[in-house]
This record gives sequence, structure tokens and C-alpha cells, in this order.
Amino acid sequence: MSMVVRQELAAAATSVEGVVCTPTYTQLSAPGQACVRLDRHEYPNPFGAVVHWNVVICLGQDMAAAETFFEAKVPLVVEALAPVLVVTSATPQQLNLADGTSVLAAFVNGHREA
Repeated sequence: MSMVVRQELAAAATSVEGVVCTPTYTQLSAPGQACVRLDRHEYPNPFGAVVHWNVVICLGQDMAAAETFFEAKVPLVVEALAPVLVVTSATPQQLNLADGTSVLAAFVNGHREA
């Protein structure tokens, strides 16, 4: 089931021009590269969970360009995700990569029932 959700989220994000999203982790290095990450499960009641997801979008390393990309593209990604995810926040953050480098990234967080 989670791979279906990942694919839905990736397809929605990729529908925005300039964003290419994979359903699973990939090392992000260029502005517009994105991936889907499972954030957490919340169990508000015994009948099921609310699953929180992040669509992580690389903004690059140049702060001014990153802010411009964030302002231009993230609202479009939020709109594209609306049919498949209840988006609760979109936050620019520093993302530390596995190779020891870091990039600026947008974390678009939301949830849906499991």
C-alpha cells in the first residue's frame, strides 16, 4: 500500500513543471529534484493510523535562488498534492545528505489515512 501512496505523491509533485519526484529516497543535488519520504504514523484511535508524508524538494545551495524557487514552485506543488494529501506545512530547511554535503530543501508535509 505505501508504494501506491508514494507513487501517487511522486506523480502529483512531478506534474509541476521543473519538479521531478521519485517515490523513494534519492540523493538530491539539483533544484527541482524531489523524493517522497515517510514521516510518521499517528494512531489517534484503535481503528487505524494517520500517515504523515514529506515530499522533499531540492532548492539548491544558493540561498537567493532557493528562496525564489521555493516561492515560485512550492505553492504549485501544494496545489498538485491536494487530491492525494492533506498538506499541513511547507518549510524550507537545510538537508544533510549521505555524502556529507548539504542543500536547501523544501519539506512539504501532509497526511492521509492508512
